Amino acid sequence: MLPKSWEGTTTVNLPYPTSLVVYIIIWAVVIAGIYFIYQRSRNFARWTTQDILIIAIMGVLLEVYDNLIGDQFITPIIQLIPFGHLLALNDLPYMFLLMVGIALIRKPGCATAMVFLNFILMQLLYSGTGINVLMWPYGLLQGLFVDLYIVLRGGQVFSKGDWSAVVDGLIMGALRAFPAVTVQSAFLGPFIQGETKTLGYIFFYTLFNVIGNGVEAAISGPLAVRIARSVNPAAIPTPTRPVEEPQDVPANSALGEGGSL
Repeated sequence: MLPKSWEGTTTVNLPYPTSLVVYIIIWAVVIAGIYFIYQRSRNFARWTTQDILIIAIMGVLLEVYDNLIGDQFITPIIQLIPFGHLLALNDLPYMFLLMVGIALIRKPGCATAMVFLNFILMQLLYSGTGINVLMWPYGLLQGLFVDLYIVLRGGQVFSKGDWSAVVDGLIMGALRAFPAVTVQSAFLGPFIQGETKTLGYIFFYTLFNVIGNGVEAAISGPLAVRIARSVNPAAIPTPTRPVEEPQDVPANSALGEGGSL
């Protein structure tokens, strides 16, 4: 997947006490981020039953693609493309579904809820050991920083279908990958699963995932806005052009100068 010459030889494997402290700090950041989003969400419209249903539907769709269609059919094909899996090309349908869900709701917490629901379903269906609470920070971080961006944008994410939707998608796609991929490879993997990675691997794997997810979400952004407008026109109002009022024309203007009868 990644050329061996790029990986280097320096592995990231912190001592257990240090890893434990880092793990606690990661959980603290996640909890603080969720609390911040919850507090700021009071400035937005309240969640509706429809929003909750959308979260449930999109979370299931994300899981169906991510671990059933994607892993079984798409990923084996993408792995045949040079740097295809490294750029997460198999995530294109996933990012499209995620952007559609965000466009339909556009409220803080929607990204974390959809991604985390997908993560929980994955652990229940495919882990073989049930839910592993120790790995929850990885699932939460994939949506947490996306929701922080929604908060900072003041509810204007995907408010238009032009190039601003491309920029919103690009940023949110990149935030879905970073810092979740880095935290998983550098800290959670070695601490919980005993999987050590080199600095080169962590850097390039994160970089290519950020680029891939960012471009995929940027492509999906305008399409997600169109779908949201067709499903729920009230979610993203279609911009209308101001109607020009007709000007009063003098009755004798058509006669020209000196043309009075």
